Amino acid sequence: MKSISIFISVILIALCAVSQTPSFAQQRKKPVARGAKPTPTPTPDMRAEASQVAAQIKMVSNFIYIYGKVVNTLEVGEEQAKENKTSPEIQAKNKKSKETLVASINGLRAGLENLSKSFQANPRLQVQYLKLTYAAEAVLSAEKLAAAGQYDAAGKTLVTAVERLTDTMISMRLP
Repeated sequence: MKSISIFISVILIALCAVSQTPSFAQQRKKPVARGAKPTPTPTPDMRAEASQVAAQIKMVSNFIYIYGKVVNTLEVGEEQAKENKTSPEIQAKNKKSKETLVASINGLRAGLENLSKSFQANPRLQVQYLKLTYAAEAVLSAEKLAAAGQYDAAGKTLVTAVERLTDTMISMRLP
């Protein structure tokens, strides 16, 4: 008898609990609040920054065009210097040309570093800041390679810098 009364009490408590919770079907039929649509966050306007990156892409691309011609001349001059076919004046001129080339690459790198510093100060441009930093690192590598006379590798590294600058532009998702 005692066990039957405990069993009935448990069933009654379970039935009361079930009757107070809404059924699954009732939960699904809750009215959906309409009218208040979430407003999408506006895309920040990055056109000014994008034009700065585009200017850097143009400068590096134009430099690569000139770079090929200058490097050709330097390689011929260095080859002739190894064979003692040039005068000391021409060798000095070639050395000065090489130094000018390395200084020009240094100027490209400085421009990229200045731009990346301005991006670093803006919290919404942190991804672009990192991408610009990678591009500046590529130009630094090109500078070191050119100083070491590894002109072909330096040229390829400059192309890598342009690719990284292009990735920066793509990450801006302009409207």
